[in-house]
Amino acid sequence: MTIDLRWPFVQAMASIVVTCANAQFPLSLDTMFRTLVQDQYVSSLLLLPDGNVLLSGAIRFPGDMSVRAGARLDPFGTKDPSFPAVVYMGGKITPWADRLYVGNGPGLRRMWMNGLLDNSFNMVDAPYFSALQGGDYHVFPDGRVLMSGAHMLDYPAGGYDGLYNLIWFTNTGYLDTTRVHRKGNGVVYRFEELPDGKFICGGTCTVFDSTEVDWIFRVHPDGSVDTTFNTGVNWGGPRCYLPLSDGRVYAGGNFRRAGFPNDTLRLVRFMPDGTLDPAFNAPSFTLGAIPSNGLGGFVFTVQQWGSDQLMVTGRFQFVDGQMRKGLCVLDTTGALMDEFDGCGVDLATYMGSTTASVSGLVQDADSTHYYIWGRYNGYEDGTTNDTLQRFVTRLHVGDITTGLAHKPALQWSVYPNPTSGAVTLALDALPRNATIVVRDALGRGVLHRTLRDHYTTLDLQALGNGIYSMELYSDHERVGTQRVVVQR
Repeated sequence: MTIDLRWPFVQAMASIVVTCANAQFPLSLDTMFRTLVQDQYVSSLLLLPDGNVLLSGAIRFPGDMSVRAGARLDPFGTKDPSFPAVVYMGGKITPWADRLYVGNGPGLRRMWMNGLLDNSFNMVDAPYFSALQGGDYHVFPDGRVLMSGAHMLDYPAGGYDGLYNLIWFTNTGYLDTTRVHRKGNGVVYRFEELPDGKFICGGTCTVFDSTEVDWIFRVHPDGSVDTTFNTGVNWGGPRCYLPLSDGRVYAGGNFRRAGFPNDTLRLVRFMPDGTLDPAFNAPSFTLGAIPSNGLGGFVFTVQQWGSDQLMVTGRFQFVDGQMRKGLCVLDTTGALMDEFDGCGVDLATYMGSTTASVSGLVQDADSTHYYIWGRYNGYEDGTTNDTLQRFVTRLHVGDITTGLAHKPALQWSVYPNPTSGAVTLALDALPRNATIVVRDALGRGVLHRTLRDHYTTLDLQALGNGIYSMELYSDHERVGTQRVVVQR
């Protein structure tokens, strides 16, 4: 029987499709970075100073028998095997000093950068407190923590017994007995500190600290209700906030207001008194091909984008009727901008549940890349549709609609080809910050090497027989691809 070694390569390369869309998209896909995350989702991401990427969520790689709550990737997206398969992550990551706070279900842990627990912070075994229904948390500069949700306090001597929604802890994880802890008749899910030290909160409480409140309300720095802020929200809940210095605040999620039971809002701007800002027209976010769970589109994050625009991510495929797959740019009136027209993430299915969502976006330290993360398979940037992008994607800053077609072609060769072990790369000119990435038929990076000379020898002895792609990059931009056959 004759085996055609070309077929696996054709299958893999068919996953990268060049499209003819006229998308306005300032961030081009960096195919040099790919993960092998299979499921379920990435909820939080932190870029580390050494170029590695820390993930939190419910994550499974090939060969994993079960999901892990955290992982570390190298600068190419490959799993770092030296990082422990932790179970004490899963939620939001917050840097503090030389350590990290990480959400863990209903609770909170503190860990070192290497993935080991910081045992000087121990909320799990702390007296007077039992974690029940998870919410959000805020870390103060000195390491103290304010945590929301619905948790049990058993401290009758201090006057605290039962479920509480805003609870203060010391920087050792113990209940702060010097503070007044606050309770309501529901759960506080998301909250955010405002520039004046107050907090905007969202959840299911209609009464908080013995005061009637809306489902989005505001408290003073000590946790007492600010009765001057009234939003009228009585259903759903926020997933994110973006406070402004003038007292206004954006809130994104999926919620409704009393008196407007059929008007579902995904992104609004509240005035300092909680009324809707009439200068902001709330956009429509709809699901498109994403199966509905009865809630429709969802905004997960909103952040400043330049001086006068907003970057929005979430679970949606259309914004005001125009295709934006998980991310879009708005101006400060709520008008949709041209960026990301027809671009974004594609559907992922896990255990019969299908969705496509972007949970966040962050820029790296040298401002050359953005990273997005969430739950999706595939990313399209208007020029390249890479179906091998999964759960975390790196985007290169720059306008891909101009300039690229005028760059001279780089001349380079690979020999011997086929090879039984080693190959030599010969370049007529050494690109700036040149890197070679070797990928197998499934698109997985199996070798990465920085190039420092016009001639470089690569040892492929550890690779099995087959056809591999060799991708040449300059400043993280792919400038050429060659095929090499390993045959023994």
